[in-house]
Amino acid sequence: MGRTALAWLFVSVVVGWVPASHEALAQTATTKPTSIDGRWKLLAAEDLRADGTVARLPWGPKPVGAIVVEGGHCYVQIMSSDVPSFGAATPPVVQQMRDALLNTYIAYSGPCTIDTTAGSVVLAVDAAWRPDYVGTQQTRFFTVDGDRLTFGPAPGSIRTGSGNLTRRLTLERAK
Repeated sequence: MGRTALAWLFVSVVVGWVPASHEALAQTATTKPTSIDGRWKLLAAEDLRADGTVARLPWGPKPVGAIVVEGGHCYVQIMSSDVPSFGAATPPVVQQMRDALLNTYIAYSGPCTIDTTAGSVVLAVDAAWRPDYVGTQQTRFFTVDGDRLTFGPAPGSIRTGSGNLTRRLTLERAK
């Protein structure tokens, strides 16, 4: 199975969820939040410093993924498009793939409650790429501007050795 087919298999089986900044989200919107029902294609994933500059690109310069909101359920999946080659070296290929998966992929899903007035979503995670996410409540904030969705967790919720960052996902409505 090719990488593209494998990526779409992951998308169809389980889709994940990822963070961004409520303040940064509010600054980028020109309209009040509206319905986020539907399928959204990921355009960019950025971790921002407090001053709004980009500190890092968590899934590289061209991440792939989607957020799907339908019938009270949310599914999010993101992965790096820079899929590594695995050689017959040490560690074994299976271990190399496991390590790459944890570093280049995120996915989780579950029933969600959307508050369009507050621009927030609370997701009750029932499936995830990391077992410690299952059973948690994940709150994300969003703004919608036409066919653009900006999405992510509370400001400063991404902790790094050099300070806290704000994750911002930028998506467009799939047509």
